[in-house]
Amino acid sequence: MKKPAKEELLADLLSSATWAEIAAKYGYSDPRFLRRLARQYGLPKRRVILKPSRETLERLILAEGLTPREVAQKLGYGPNGWSNIYAYCRQYGIEFDHSPHRALRERPFTERQQAIVFGSLLGDASLRPSGRSGRSYALSFTHGEKQKAYLEWKLREFEDFVLTKKFYRACHDFHGNAPTYSFSTISHPFLRYAHQVCFPEGSSKKDINPVWLSHLTALSLAVWYLDDGSLNRRYRTIVLCTNAFSREGQLLAAAYLADRWNIGCKLEPRRNGQTVLRINASQANRFLALVAPFVPACMAYKLG
Repeated sequence: MKKPAKEELLADLLSSATWAEIAAKYGYSDPRFLRRLARQYGLPKRRVILKPSRETLERLILAEGLTPREVAQKLGYGPNGWSNIYAYCRQYGIEFDHSPHRALRERPFTERQQAIVFGSLLGDASLRPSGRSGRSYALSFTHGEKQKAYLEWKLREFEDFVLTKKFYRACHDFHGNAPTYSFSTISHPFLRYAHQVCFPEGSSKKDINPVWLSHLTALSLAVWYLDDGSLNRRYRTIVLCTNAFSREGQLLAAAYLADRWNIGCKLEPRRNGQTVLRINASQANRFLALVAPFVPACMAYKLG
């Protein structure tokens, strides 16, 4: 074993060799002695010396496909050095995905799935943050006992992006209510885009806006109606429960239905100063005819 001089050890620290390789060079099986020696010499910490540039990280992670752990080993960091690499990637704005489900995330949502996403977000679906960055989103669906078959239809529509095909069951029997069932997709780049659309300007509350409306199709309207719509069988009027959205958003939705689909509707006051969208009987048949081709058999009762 050889004790390196200060200049020798500094040169090694500035090299791309790992601590294990440096230790082996001087005949040590463990690099801890050399770490202590570096401190005694007053040498700078190696993690500062080895902070990679943005170009280096992009080459190693994006071009060569190395994981942060592999990058840390390659650059000579200690056992927990991968956390430094993650921090540098966040600092540089480098985004990557080395998860086991990377191939699924690279597969785009079909136009049909996109239409269901935007229709469901008008209704009962929600986007939940996923992953370390908090900027990835998964799509969650929840329905009660009576709509379990409808939830199964949604699962079939998204099964390629769902890892657990078994519903999560939440029991609320102690309140006298039936249980609810839910499932979630994996996080996906399209869902990040959907979040940007439905939660404009980083708002924590979703609201109807022109960009969102531009993505809607007749299938989207069908899912919206099945989630949050109801038909008054006596008066043949339809109500879309839009009270969770702003008055401005609801007015945009009403104008959209009139301009795009020639279906007139109006805001109807409810309790607590809230409003919903109401489609009168003269327009309801037109709306039901529009959405009927997309309604699964288990929800046909909503067509009256």
